Amino acid sequence: MPFLGPNKHQYRAAIKRRKRTRKVICLLAGLAVAAMISPMSTRADDRHGRDHEETFTCTVQVVAPHSIQAAIDAAPTGATVCVGPGTYQENLLIKKDGITLMGAGPEKTVLEPPAQPRAFCPVLEIPPIGYEPLGVNGICVADLDDEGEVQRTVNGVRVTGFTVRDFSGVGIMFGGTNRSRADHNVAASNKGYGITAFLSTHVTFEYNTSYGSGDAGFYVGNSPNADFTVRYNTAFADLWGVLVRDASMGSVTDNLVHDSCSGLVFLNTGTTTGVHNWRVANNIVTHNDAFCSAEAAELPFSLTGVGILIGGGDHIVLRANRVLTNHPGGEPSLINGVPLAGGIVVVSTANVSVFQGFYGDVAEHNIIVDNAVLGNRPFDLVYDGLGTGNHFVSNGCETSLPARLCR
Repeated sequence: MPFLGPNKHQYRAAIKRRKRTRKVICLLAGLAVAAMISPMSTRADDRHGRDHEETFTCTVQVVAPHSIQAAIDAAPTGATVCVGPGTYQENLLIKKDGITLMGAGPEKTVLEPPAQPRAFCPVLEIPPIGYEPLGVNGICVADLDDEGEVQRTVNGVRVTGFTVRDFSGVGIMFGGTNRSRADHNVAASNKGYGITAFLSTHVTFEYNTSYGSGDAGFYVGNSPNADFTVRYNTAFADLWGVLVRDASMGSVTDNLVHDSCSGLVFLNTGTTTGVHNWRVANNIVTHNDAFCSAEAAELPFSLTGVGILIGGGDHIVLRANRVLTNHPGGEPSLINGVPLAGGIVVVSTANVSVFQGFYGDVAEHNIIVDNAVLGNRPFDLVYDGLGTGNHFVSNGCETSLPARLCR
């Protein structure tokens, strides 16, 4: 996928919205890595977007230019590793339970690829489709063997307060984790995903920004019992803004997704039990106009002008989202005779094979209600009519295929 450069004004505006002041009181500031009892006060956000204070105890403090990985390796289970301001050329691995990795804040604590990266999580085995090559990831939270197979579930890891940029793989990757969290981070211009989780449960992504990703800005993949919370994030200039693939249960709320090839996508490719039982509300999805060809995206279809897509998903509720002015930047693909472009698109993937030997399913029992879907092309609402139990109710829109979905 060609690099999609960010609009610097959009980036600065997004960072300004997400930026929070963080203050570290270091009792042993002159040491490179020191075990300590040190309170950290930081600005965080509650579920309504209001600021409140969080207090942490720094078990280990890292001061630039010393090694973050050395601090993680030395830290006990359940430790908080506080990383001071600076630019660190490292790629990191966390496979201990309960670790909180806390930077001083995006743009303050920056992680970039080292000249000689360590071989942390270069591949991940994802049953039943095999191995996914990941490249060099900025931060990998996983316990994998040399072949990329998950050895055990890593529990309760949090990554917060970093900019992770320019890696050949994923910015921040969770593989085989439970109750993990990524918040107040920026994933910038990574060639793979921005922030992602595979084979995981009960993970939260909140108050992050991703831009310039060669794949999805935020990705939930191959997690049949996901129960994820994805909220208050910003994604732009990515291939997919937010992609939920072959993962079930959770909520995607209050995110801003714009200026990518596709916005917010729920995709069933048939590799697990499907993609179902998601609550999707209060997102703003706009101007996803870029064109990503099928060849560049390595998909059986191109991506362009997609606001919100339910591809083979079921029991997904889209409520009170604003889906505005998503226009294809090139000729969209056709699926089941309808264009894969528009404001909200609901189609079957039963005849679509993203992975050889696997096919999706029809889209059924989805509810699209009370959304503002306006100014999209070729239509505000698109439905291939192949599923059952799909309901379009009280949406503010002007055009649809078939006609009269906006009535």
